[in-house]
Amino acid sequence: MEGHTPRGFRGMGAGLFAGDNLNPRFPNGDGVQLFLTFDLSAVPSGKVVSALLRSENASVRGMPLKDLGPLRAEEIRYSEFSPALWDLEPVADADVCEFATSSEGPFRCDLADAVQGSLNDSYPFVQFRLLLDRAGNNDGSPDLVSFFITGSNTNQPGIFELEVTIEQGN
Repeated sequence: MEGHTPRGFRGMGAGLFAGDNLNPRFPNGDGVQLFLTFDLSAVPSGKVVSALLRSENASVRGMPLKDLGPLRAEEIRYSEFSPALWDLEPVADADVCEFATSSEGPFRCDLADAVQGSLNDSYPFVQFRLLLDRAGNNDGSPDLVSFFITGSNTNQPGIFELEVTIEQGN
């Protein structure tokens, strides 16, 4: 797990949020995005058939998926979660998928190419940023998708899952 950063300026927090108007001290309409890291050390080598990123722990406030567009997961790489990631460029030819298009979910998508790319490069992790199409809508009201189990600022195992399927050899 990682956390979130604003989309319009340096900063970071522990909660896993995507949307706008998270904090009344932020500029109206400024959005937040969330970052995830998964360790691939236990994944065997081979052809990745699927890599299903999913969460059953979403909480929606306002109308983020209606007002700000679909929630996308995109492949990124970074060495350390920090405030400097707010404007990080995605990986060249990044694997991208629609994680959710409705407040009811489902909250899932396949990122097999991202996992395969990390394995091919001997990169020990696969990392994603989840963000909505638009940073904000300037209506002054929060439009947020939050992911948590016990508390909105508490990261713990199981909030997100990445189920990787590898093709078995003959």
